[in-house]
Order: sequence, then structure tokens, then C-alpha cells
Amino acid sequence: MDGIWSDERIIALYFERDERAIEKTDLKYGKYLFTVADTVLHSEEDSKECVNDTYLRVWQAIPPERPQYFRAFLTKIIRGIALNRYSDLKRQKRIPSALCDSFDSIEGWLPEKSEAEAREDALAIGEVLNRYLKGITRRRRYIFISRFFYLKPIEAIARALTVSESTVNKEIKAIRRGIEKACKEAGIWIF
Repeated sequence: MDGIWSDERIIALYFERDERAIEKTDLKYGKYLFTVADTVLHSEEDSKECVNDTYLRVWQAIPPERPQYFRAFLTKIIRGIALNRYSDLKRQKRIPSALCDSFDSIEGWLPEKSEAEAREDALAIGEVLNRYLKGITRRRRYIFISRFFYLKPIEAIARALTVSESTVNKEIKAIRRGIEKACKEAGIWIF
């Protein structure tokens, strides 16, 4: 039973409270999770710590949760942990200013609200974003997800698409206008 296991088998180990679940998760997703964290933090030490924190959080969440898409479940957890670490480091002024650009561009999207209001808004915005993303080109979806989910630099996105950085910037502005329009049509004001 060596090698890479299916997600279902790994999740079954969590339900059995078998510590091999973490080992198998690391074997299958460890490098990917490190890359997600490192894209946010650009620090090997902090990224490794985020991966370990992710495993602990997953261990605590499963059971009772049974994720349908394990990789997405892991990504959501590590991304949240990495962004929290980023915020802590930014407060301590330990983040390179170039990294702040992608966060600063979306930081002002949501107004300050209570936790309950913010949660309600996040669900509504999530629905609008899902509908919007289904209606745009694959290229624009790739740009949106790369920039705002994986926090990739403009240069890396441009390289991957073999286009100029200004083209990616124009696409991001168009995406942002489209999201703004979709949100306004849904009665949600985020900009």
C-alpha cells in the first residue's frame, strides 16, 4: 500500500483517526501546498510552517467534515493560513513591498462590516463571482484565479500566457469592471 493514494482513501484514514493520513496527504499534496504558501509568503521557513499548520487544521476538521474535493479543501485552508501569516508579517514590516501589490489591489473591495454581515456578503459575492467566472473566457478565468487566488505576480501570468504584462493588466481591469457590474446588478456594492 505504498505510493500515492486516492483522496477517498486518504480521507478514510482521517475518519479512522490514523496518523498515516497526514503522511499520505503530505506525499500527495505537500509540494503543491508549499508552493501555494510560498507564492504568498516568499519564505521557505514560513511556508513550511503553513504546510504543517494546514495538516493540523485538516486533522481537526476531518471528521466531521468530508470534503468532496480534497485538493480544493486543502488549498482553501493553506491559503487562509498563509494570508493570515502574511498579515502578521506585514504588521511586523517583514514583507517585501512588491508582494503587497496584489493584496493591496483587492484589499479595499469590501467595506468594514460586522462578522455576521461580512459572512453574509461573502456568500453573496461568492455566488456572483461563480456566475461571472462561468461566463468569461478561459484566459480571463486563468488570469483571475492566478492573480487573486494563487496571488501570482503579473510577470508570471504574462509568461504563462506568452503575452505582455500590459495585456495582463488590461485583462485584470476588464475583469474587475465585469465583477463590479455583476455585483451591482445583484445589488452588492463592493468597490
